[in-house]
Amino acid sequence: MPKSQRYILVIEDDLVTNQIITAFIHSKGWGVITCCSLEEASEEIYQQNIELILLDYFLPDGSALTLLEKLRYCESPVPVIVISADNEYQKILSCFRLGALDYIIKPINLELFWHKVEGLLAHFSLEKQVKQQRSILEKMLYQKAREEQMARHLFEHLVNIGNVTYDFVKTFTQASANFSGDIILNTVGPNGNFFLIIADSTGHGLSAAMPILRVANTFRAMVAKGFNLVSLIYELNANVYEDSPGDRFVAAMVLEVDFFKNQIHLWNGGMPDALLYRDEFEGSTGHSELDHIQRYRSKNMALGILSPSSFIANIATFPIPKTGRICLLSDGLIEQQSKGGVFFGMDSVISLLSFYGRDLTEHLKAKLKSIFEHEITDDIAVCVLDFELLNNWYREREHKSSQICMKGEFAWAIKMMGSMLLNVDYLNSLNQFLNIFGFSTTFSQRVFTVVSELVTNAVDHGVLKLDSRLKNDPESFELYHSIREGSIDKLIAADWVKVELEWHAQLNELKIIVSDSGEGYIPKEQAASTDWFQISGRGLLLVKSLCKSYELVAPGNKTKVIMEL
Repeated sequence: MPKSQRYILVIEDDLVTNQIITAFIHSKGWGVITCCSLEEASEEIYQQNIELILLDYFLPDGSALTLLEKLRYCESPVPVIVISADNEYQKILSCFRLGALDYIIKPINLELFWHKVEGLLAHFSLEKQVKQQRSILEKMLYQKAREEQMARHLFEHLVNIGNVTYDFVKTFTQASANFSGDIILNTVGPNGNFFLIIADSTGHGLSAAMPILRVANTFRAMVAKGFNLVSLIYELNANVYEDSPGDRFVAAMVLEVDFFKNQIHLWNGGMPDALLYRDEFEGSTGHSELDHIQRYRSKNMALGILSPSSFIANIATFPIPKTGRICLLSDGLIEQQSKGGVFFGMDSVISLLSFYGRDLTEHLKAKLKSIFEHEITDDIAVCVLDFELLNNWYREREHKSSQICMKGEFAWAIKMMGSMLLNVDYLNSLNQFLNIFGFSTTFSQRVFTVVSELVTNAVDHGVLKLDSRLKNDPESFELYHSIREGSIDKLIAADWVKVELEWHAQLNELKIIVSDSGEGYIPKEQAASTDWFQISGRGLLLVKSLCKSYELVAPGNKTKVIMEL
């Protein structure tokens, strides 16, 4: 605003002094408003762009102290210079206590007076500008915080879609910034296998969180489609490698619990050791704490470092323990400095796991601040999978499934033709389909095995007319697959395979019929025990071992089997 539109208020009842000061201020290019009493001044203060008040101490209707007291409660304070012929110490001190910026003794040296005025005006203008900028900054920071809060809420929602809480999985996460680069997710596949992933993306904040979102989406999608652990790991690595910058990668551990085979498969790529704690030694003597712990070290590169063509997934496999627990964690916990400036370390985690067991994560939630005197410098993620509770959950789920499927019946059929015969994704969904109707995981996997073998036989020997004897030695086996690949392009719409399932609850039986468009074939019986060492025919023997009855309907292009629950 130009100086002419900015005003200095002069409150002086001495007309001569008032005119002298007013003329001098006008000569400096400023606008002036003059008053002779406090009453007049009170009306002007709130109606004009007042930048400075020159206030005589003695006025007809009161002293300067009255106006100073009133100005203390204004939302936008105006700087005040008191002028007076009285230099009494107590009066000067009272003015300063009530907010006056200066006290000038009459007679006034105008040049010296103006030098002080310019300094006060510059200082006050700068202070007002700082306040305005601070107000704008506070609004911007508030808006930024709101946006980050919404973004974090959306991110956490997208990451944790479909993540079910189980009592046998206890988790703890602590972010070092607004966004966490660590995640813990779990889900159940169509075949009933339980999957768990803990991942740690390089960096902090949003830059670390973005790759994690892709990992979470891929993990859920691959498990939902029925892929096993190895296929899942290869797909995760390919996605991180293709989508992330060269200096970014994701360390992770992925665990698959296969109840059908009673095995746990564990992949560790660049993460701290997985700690398997066994309870077998409880109550016995001569065993140290470390005897209970088995450590599964990382034998793989983190996701996104190696190209898909050079990536190899090394999987550790061990039986599902009846009791005990396994602890998976990111490096944020063991590399955090505890009291005394030393790293927390894996030994401390082992001690806590031994003492608190499945309640380790609850202990960390309650005591984290007391354990570490410094702020968290890296994202922390810890999860504990308790095997006793896991086995209880599986038995309860199987029991509920068996109760559900006894209450109804269904018939299901699908017919695949032409090149669609090679699309076996519908077989992957078979387990999920049976689980929906309440069948146990074990039974669903048996059905999947039988249907897969029968469909493979129908395609290879019924539709493509391949001779199974070619699979009895390595060289012929290679020729067999070469012929099979060459025959695929010749498939037409008249080539088909049909799968039919019928569930009879009263008989507790599942009837499976697989038929094809081929001319039919009658496989040679596997009469001698030596025949078991041949590759050809082993699938048929497996089918017969899993079924209550087996029938190959003449001329050999239809197979009927019955399976008991």
